[in-house]
Amino acid sequence: MGIRIAEWQRSLINELKASGYDVSVELADGYHLIDFREAGKLVLNLISLETDIDPQGLINLQHQYQSNGIQLVQLWEDIWLSRKDQVLSRIFSLLGKNKKVHGRKTKIRSLTQPEADQFLDQHHLQGSVTARFRYALETEGQVVAVALFSGKRKMTRNSPDYTSIELMRFANATGITVQGGLSKLIKHVITTHAPNDVMSYADLDWSYGKGYSKLGFELVEQSPPAEIWLNQETLIRYFPHRLPAEIKALLPEPDSANKIRSLHYSRVYNTGNLKYILYL
Repeated sequence: MGIRIAEWQRSLINELKASGYDVSVELADGYHLIDFREAGKLVLNLISLETDIDPQGLINLQHQYQSNGIQLVQLWEDIWLSRKDQVLSRIFSLLGKNKKVHGRKTKIRSLTQPEADQFLDQHHLQGSVTARFRYALETEGQVVAVALFSGKRKMTRNSPDYTSIELMRFANATGITVQGGLSKLIKHVITTHAPNDVMSYADLDWSYGKGYSKLGFELVEQSPPAEIWLNQETLIRYFPHRLPAEIKALLPEPDSANKIRSLHYSRVYNTGNLKYILYL
């Protein structure tokens, strides 16, 4: 008997095969894993919403692959269903198959918030956020990468005048990797706004933070997995600090989890974040 594959998993596998990848599917300890064989040291863990998931199990699986020099991506069903194009673009980028554009051949320009929203909603897995500083890299009139930064924040625990800027979003255009692009944008922010450090987070579901380390960032903290409530009808995820009122009202009650599920919400998790700081 073959491995039972959900429709959304089959859809992803078919997309990968149509793009020329020789992939295999393995069922191990209840996890559906996609191996790219000779294409690169990358494995996808395909997590269905009806699966009863232990977040520590996801972390243990991640560590197992990481110790063997393999990157494991935790891909949830709702992310594939809601962000298919962005998922494929990120996978192809991790496999090194994107078109390369040299950052030195690009020009920096400021963006309006609507311009940044339009680009990131199309090209970033998590969409856009409101930011103080918004910059694009352009070549031949085409925007090929965008980064969003917070305003300067005072960090008085360090010193009265110490300031930090957060890199909130960065994305290349679908199918493109701008080599040196993020470094160029960070240097522009440092030169223009003169913070004492630049801070950012790596999503452990998708990244081990190697890119930040190469740019000189230091790993300062790892956050634990977060419990997230997913609206099954809209596929919108809600973190604990931003829960809808209908969920907040149920949390103090006994058996709140089952009551929340009755409202068509599912409990999902991430594997945490890595906090990186570039000290200047």
